[in-house]
Amino acid sequence: MRISKGKFTPKTPVTEWRARGNGSERFIGAGGEINASSKEELMQQIGGWLNAVQSGTVARNHNETLSFDAQRQQVQARAEVLADALEDRSGDKWKVLGETMAEEIYETLGREGFTRKVLGFKPIKKGDQARISIRKKDVIAYYFANTNPTVVASSVRQSYIYPQDAYITANIVIDDLELELADTDLLEHKYNDGLEQILREEDKRTKFLFDASAATYNELVFFTNFTPSVFQAMRTQISRWALPVAHALISVDIWNDITTDTEFASYYDPVSKHELIQQGNLGSFFGINFLTDGFRYDTLRVLDEGEVYFLGVPKTLGVLMERMPLTVESVNGAVKGEPTKGWFMKSIVSHAVVNPRSIVKGNRV
Repeated sequence: MRISKGKFTPKTPVTEWRARGNGSERFIGAGGEINASSKEELMQQIGGWLNAVQSGTVARNHNETLSFDAQRQQVQARAEVLADALEDRSGDKWKVLGETMAEEIYETLGREGFTRKVLGFKPIKKGDQARISIRKKDVIAYYFANTNPTVVASSVRQSYIYPQDAYITANIVIDDLELELADTDLLEHKYNDGLEQILREEDKRTKFLFDASAATYNELVFFTNFTPSVFQAMRTQISRWALPVAHALISVDIWNDITTDTEFASYYDPVSKHELIQQGNLGSFFGINFLTDGFRYDTLRVLDEGEVYFLGVPKTLGVLMERMPLTVESVNGAVKGEPTKGWFMKSIVSHAVVNPRSIVKGNRV
């Protein structure tokens, strides 16, 4: 819910939205599937909804569609929870409130973030070293036509990558006076602040690694419009290394190129469930799953316009290693002589791209 925008003005719920006006069919059917009679229409429907989300006319979630009274009641309920937590001198309720927010952020992190979709994931136990083994084809076999062969041994040396551990943190501080004066959903603001700091930072780091690795073995691809020939050129650069291509990560404007090229529709394997599309899954072409961050709030996106990444399967691409899952600690500024309260969120992760051959980047020029 974004009460600060629009002064409690409810947006059109996605279940009631019609791509071509009131006289047309609803975007979402009774079973949660997008109403479309063909692949071409489905692609157009997704594009229309994506543009509506961007412009703010259609809601991303249920809370944005609530009436003025319903939103006001929800704000009042949140305010009561906040007041109850503030009055608890033990600090336990404030801590629980922060932990609940952290759980919501972590859930959104996995649902909306692309890092954990395109990279492998490995939790690290306390005391273990962050280490990724690199599998190489370094064993040689010999064919002998005689009965007394002498075979040269294949000496095996395992290669490893040691990614550097890094903190992802969010320091959420609320001034006591702000708490007293707040007439909006302050908890929602702080939830979004934490989400922005954690979700975006993890994906920004992943994008940085992709950018640094993309031109190591493969050539950058430049285009004016994303066409099937561009698609094929990017896919071939990875497949020539005998690597399967699993994902294409695209900025929101690339979908418009796809929907205006009729050739794409012939090879489109749709994802018709609204819930999956809302998580950034746009369907697949030739078995390659297309993902976007275009359904996020604009402050949470990390892809620039015109950017496309083709990526190999996670086990050939890279790993996100998690040493410490997202945790939250309640913070009372009184110990430092400050009239504030808040939460400190932290996780310890390490990123690694182990095979740059699995990455191709394209850019619109």
